[in-house]
Amino acid sequence: MRLLQKLFHKHSTTPQGVVAISFLGTGFIVAISQYHANNRPRLLFCDVIEAPQQQWLSKLQALAETYRLGNYSCHILLSQEQYRVFDTEVPQVDEQEMKQAVRWRIAEMLDYPADQAIIDYFPLPKSNRANSTPLLEVVSCNQAIIAPLLQTCHQAGLKVTVVEIQEMALRNLAFLLPENTRGIAVLNLQPNNGHIIIQQAGALYLSRKFNIGYNQLADSALSAELQMTTEHDNLALEIQRSLDYVENYFAIPPISSVALLLAPNRTEAIVNNLMIHHGITARAMDLSAIIDGDVILTDALQNSCAAAIGTSLRPYVEGMR
Repeated sequence: MRLLQKLFHKHSTTPQGVVAISFLGTGFIVAISQYHANNRPRLLFCDVIEAPQQQWLSKLQALAETYRLGNYSCHILLSQEQYRVFDTEVPQVDEQEMKQAVRWRIAEMLDYPADQAIIDYFPLPKSNRANSTPLLEVVSCNQAIIAPLLQTCHQAGLKVTVVEIQEMALRNLAFLLPENTRGIAVLNLQPNNGHIIIQQAGALYLSRKFNIGYNQLADSALSAELQMTTEHDNLALEIQRSLDYVENYFAIPPISSVALLLAPNRTEAIVNNLMIHHGITARAMDLSAIIDGDVILTDALQNSCAAAIGTSLRPYVEGMR
């Protein structure tokens, strides 16, 4: 079980396509991108498949047959609840000993035995602070979580080559934006939580999660106006703290632009509030405007499938870096 070693592995060749799957308690999210000779992906399919676990295999087999996925790479996208991320100082050991050193460094922070953890890591960009210590971002997942997901995919005839995390899926989407070279933040709001990442030219500088979702930001009765205003203020504060941290900690020019992945509704209202009341340069990020495809990407579908779509774009992003 060493799949997480491939989290940041660059493909030596571009696959015919990628089927990205994120398993949830009530079903799974899937995005299928086909790759052409110029390495440009085309989104063939994405959807949220509602099904009990005993039906996952048959649903995946049907998709594999319909879209002829036998020659596609399968990327499993972990949900936020299925893995943990830690920042730690780079251990002073040889590279071949690094994974084991990292494993025992985070052992006490895990809620399962360290020898059951699947570990991967990547270096964080260099800080501009004097005498700062190089840091690693360490990803850990329990084997007991990944094993049944792998088995289901294999039984469906899918070739799993990568296990992906939310941070890198959002990074892939950010890479497609015109602000990529200068750097940009991507904000993903779900019903009751949010996630912001900041990246520049494919390098991930920050990932932050918070307990503010689009439900808390939606229109409410007049009696709840004060609470709604507070949540908008809290969201702006989380964003500004993230931007300030990257500006102060890393040796790069300030990153000030925020792209908000579409929420099921009121995306423009959220963007306008950030810009008008908080002075944050923000805009809506409509994936249908930046990704070729045959799928009608409604706001609700984009909100559910954005990370899976980003996962399916990984070979393209890695090929362009």
